[in-house]
Amino acid sequence: MLSVANVRSPSAAASYFAADNYYARADADRSGQWIGKGADLLGLKGRVETKAFDALLRGELPDGSNVGNHGQWHRPGTDLTFSLPKSWSLLALLGKDERIVEAYREAVIETLAWAEKNAAETRLVEKGQVRTVATGNLAIGLFQHDTNRNQEPNLHFHAVVANVTRGPDGVWRTLKNDRLWSLNTLLNSIAMARFRTSVDKLGYEAGPALKHGNFEARGISREQLMAFSTRRQEVLDARRGSGLEAGRIATLVTRSAKEAIEDRGALTVRWDQAAKKIGLDLKPLVESAHLRAAQQERETARPTTLVERGIARLREFAARISGEERDPLVPSHVLKKGPEAIAAAQAVASGVRHLSQREAGFEREALYKAALDFGLATTISHVEAAVRSLVRAGHLFEGKGEHRGWVASREAVEVETRILAWAAEGKGAIKPGIAGDEAESRVQASAEINHGFKLNEGQLGAARLILSSADRTIAVQGVAGAGKSSLLKPVAEVLREEGHPVIGLAVQNTLVQMLEGDTGIRSQTLARFLTDWGKLIDELGSGAHQTEAEAALKNHVLVLDEASMISNADKERLIRIANLANVHRLVLIGDRKQLGAVDAGKPFALLQRGGIAKAEMNTNLRGRDPVLRQAQAAAQAGFVRSALDHLKGHTIEAKGDGAIVAAERWLSLPPSEREFTAIYASGRRIRSAVNEAVQRGLQANGEIGPEKIALEVLDRVNFTREELRYLAAYRPGMVLEVAKAERALGLKPGEYAVRGIDEAKGVVRLRDDRGCQHAFRPGRMRKTGKDDNLALLERRKLEVHRGDRIRWTRNDHRRGLFNADRARVVAIERGQVTVETSKGERLRLKEGDPMLKRIDLAYALNAHMAQGLTSDRGIAIMDSRERNLSNQQTFLVTVTRLRDHLTLVIDSAAKLEGAVTRNKGEKASALEVTERLRGAAAIGSSKGPDAKQARDSERELSRGKTRAVDIGL
Repeated sequence: MLSVANVRSPSAAASYFAADNYYARADADRSGQWIGKGADLLGLKGRVETKAFDALLRGELPDGSNVGNHGQWHRPGTDLTFSLPKSWSLLALLGKDERIVEAYREAVIETLAWAEKNAAETRLVEKGQVRTVATGNLAIGLFQHDTNRNQEPNLHFHAVVANVTRGPDGVWRTLKNDRLWSLNTLLNSIAMARFRTSVDKLGYEAGPALKHGNFEARGISREQLMAFSTRRQEVLDARRGSGLEAGRIATLVTRSAKEAIEDRGALTVRWDQAAKKIGLDLKPLVESAHLRAAQQERETARPTTLVERGIARLREFAARISGEERDPLVPSHVLKKGPEAIAAAQAVASGVRHLSQREAGFEREALYKAALDFGLATTISHVEAAVRSLVRAGHLFEGKGEHRGWVASREAVEVETRILAWAAEGKGAIKPGIAGDEAESRVQASAEINHGFKLNEGQLGAARLILSSADRTIAVQGVAGAGKSSLLKPVAEVLREEGHPVIGLAVQNTLVQMLEGDTGIRSQTLARFLTDWGKLIDELGSGAHQTEAEAALKNHVLVLDEASMISNADKERLIRIANLANVHRLVLIGDRKQLGAVDAGKPFALLQRGGIAKAEMNTNLRGRDPVLRQAQAAAQAGFVRSALDHLKGHTIEAKGDGAIVAAERWLSLPPSEREFTAIYASGRRIRSAVNEAVQRGLQANGEIGPEKIALEVLDRVNFTREELRYLAAYRPGMVLEVAKAERALGLKPGEYAVRGIDEAKGVVRLRDDRGCQHAFRPGRMRKTGKDDNLALLERRKLEVHRGDRIRWTRNDHRRGLFNADRARVVAIERGQVTVETSKGERLRLKEGDPMLKRIDLAYALNAHMAQGLTSDRGIAIMDSRERNLSNQQTFLVTVTRLRDHLTLVIDSAAKLEGAVTRNKGEKASALEVTERLRGAAAIGSSKGPDAKQARDSERELSRGKTRAVDIGL
């Protein structure tokens, strides 16, 4: 792994890094070495001398000049620490295979060269404006160490990047190290990918790809690795609770000073004795590796044979990954190239599919990392070449403007273009029966007479659009708490009076129940609706389907709630179905500033930018407390500091674990108040920590139990479809869930236990609930699919007490149990659990009931669960160190759930403000990334041949043809 830290003191750094290098060979040069073009330009080459190194960290150059501002503190440098996974350290240091040391050194040096080319920057001031420019040079002292703080084998390199770099104008300045920090996980992936290509040449077998490209050596058990990892165990033992704070401070509180090794021979003897004690004999592994490497060297004398064998192996692998389906992202001519080029093409193809499932556009570096982390034997240079090839071929489009350095797939651009085209197809297609003024008066009368309230101007404007627009697809953009339920009640009544039944749609069942309960509109999940009517698209041209759909939907109005949470793929299908079925109206209602879909795209915002007919509801009716309402308005406007300032009197900066603080605050409330006080967590990890802390507190107070039951529950692993095509995703003990029959894979619906992995054959060994064995080949999965038919689950122990609040983690439609809906455990006896559902119904779950594996505690909800929900009071917890979750959309959703009071638990107001301000949290749009939105919107709004071409292309694609849509941009 790679860790990054700022060097705090020049003198301490020089002493620590240069005084004792701990080289693996006793006769090795015990100094560091200079790396980088910057060092060359300064005349620093070869061995690192302490005096020169110390001076450079102070900002003093060899010619006597200085960088930085005179008289001000100078940041010495940045320490990039590259550490080998434990098994390789053992083989290098206990097994005394020095080839591993040199192979990793080469990988680190090549990675630093890439970082120098792509991450070396400085700041220039021109005409009063600060500009960041690339410099392409770094001065690095590279030092090798081979122990951790507990003097256990731990081969690692400290690359100390001095805070100096020469600008394009030839002037030496301080280094802007932001990209070194932001690219740290990519740099680790680059180093490990390069090291993996060396492993096979050294005669070793690499294990499966782990996080950030790490991998262990085969032949050493986890128990043996942990026996030499007491430092890691100290950190784990020091944890207090399960929150972020506990994990991070544990590393610091257990850190002792690193002592110099006085007797290397004695240390080696101690290592050998420890290895014998646990039965770890590395000699056979090392000898076998040498034999295999020697055999490869003999084959090198016949280079044609060796190359052919390498290419054959990779072709076989590519075929196993691709199955019988040709990969459109791997050009056929690539298979004529060398092994690493073939692997890179396959890895990049997988990277594109993996990232495209979640985002419509992404940074180029994110694609590099995704490709490398699939663990194929390739390097960053080959991956970069493969990406350039896809750009040249038109499979990827480059980002422009503020998205320079990004890419978007051609498919994503085509999907978004079609979304605009299908929405435009419905422009002017409706003959409204009510004029605008009449619509407003009738809705207002219905609201006052039937419901006893009066609609505001924003609500009336939305009602006018819904009832009197000539366009089929329209948008209602409403801020959080704008009163959509109050609007939809009278609107639905007027629509029904006009002969237009209303169907509500929502992304999850809890929102379906709320929409139906709050408005009286018959509702269902969007997924169910798309499943029922997707045949209109999948079997385009079927007269029977068309007749059936029109009979069921023609005069209806569809209302999609929380429209921002819908992906490109689902939004496109919904609009297409609405057009094909000739529905009277499709109303998209939501807030583009709130959380988006899990999968790619932000079509609700895209349609608004593309010119769809829109009404805006900008008045927050939810917040009843004046201070809270001001904070919510500031958050809606993106003014994070102002929002936090308003909440200052309601904010707790937790010194320890914020999850425990939030739990304690909730537990301190009287039971009657807890019923009206929700707990909102920014993400899954904090939510779990809060749930556990609340349960412990309730148990200690005697408020739950004493009856309890130990369950083994299943949690879905957040893998993309492409990740599921690789063996590395699977581990014994997991469960593969198959929703519908996969005939090509030989799997029927049900759950299959993962029993083992056969990498040589590309097979996952499965066992079904009847004990039958199955050989599952993930590489034969289709590369694209319209649904998530396969899911990988992990087992987890969960103790449930009488009185616990729980939620379901999957659907059981037959019994009315829905994913994310909550219940309460009212009895536990003889292995049976009785629950009271959200509808007040009691249900007994017997031992072995599948829904007992699909529950979790529900004292806290995360932001995606919370969107669309409302409560009177609440406790919200956010942590600035959760980088992806500390964003403006999560912050907005968290702050706007409450009516009367919010207690905000955070690690630091200043840090949270900075993290949230920097990260908007928006999903990407392929058309925005590539600056094609204007052209696509023009084509979509056209009634001429261009719009017809887009529609005709969709028909070809839906019939399975592969010709790309020529959108003429």
